[in-house]
Amino acid sequence: MGMVAKFHQISPHQLSEFLLDPSSAYDYTMSPFYDNPTAIEQAEKMLDELRIKTAGFPPAVRGQVEQVAGLLRRKSNARKGPQLIPSRPKLELTRKDFSLEKDWHVLHYALNGTHDSGTGLLADAILGGQEIPDVEGVNSFGGGSSGALRYLTAPQVRNVATALREVEPTQLLSKLDVKDAQEKRIYLAHTLENLSDWEYLPELFVSFRQFYSDAADSGNAMLLSIA
Repeated sequence: MGMVAKFHQISPHQLSEFLLDPSSAYDYTMSPFYDNPTAIEQAEKMLDELRIKTAGFPPAVRGQVEQVAGLLRRKSNARKGPQLIPSRPKLELTRKDFSLEKDWHVLHYALNGTHDSGTGLLADAILGGQEIPDVEGVNSFGGGSSGALRYLTAPQVRNVATALREVEPTQLLSKLDVKDAQEKRIYLAHTLENLSDWEYLPELFVSFRQFYSDAADSGNAMLLSIA
């Protein structure tokens, strides 16, 4: 399926609650999935296939599959169950989500010229932020760090938005070098052989920048993930 980068605007109040209860952050970002019967059915089929493929594997590996299956059942069933009326109003906002799909690494490369770093705030736009522990292993087998959520505070979001406004979208394609990208192990580097396939990159960047600007104008923080 490949790695997809997703971004979620959240209020500072939500962020403070997520930091106190890390699992609630993952529940928030995964709730559209848990609410989708078709997605749940597909995930269950995938897990059934994994059970077959790992039948001869060590118990620890098979245990990871069952751990994920159990988590999926608990989360999806919890969404179906009765919803308790909160004792106090939740200071939540209408969901504002954005996805770079699989293009995230090429855009990071165009902005920074690097694999996983950069100089200044442009490096934080996609790969920045502090990690929120994946204590239940929602985004990765066994609860590892791969795919873990990260967050930017509202002030950090404002700073990133300011940096993104300084980028000239029409110059992004000129930053793409297939040989250099392959040497730096950029995800999807092989697709850069024909830059006409990436003519949409400036438009995608403008939408991405607008998402950050909207978050900054709204005083929101941000959740980021690549999984």
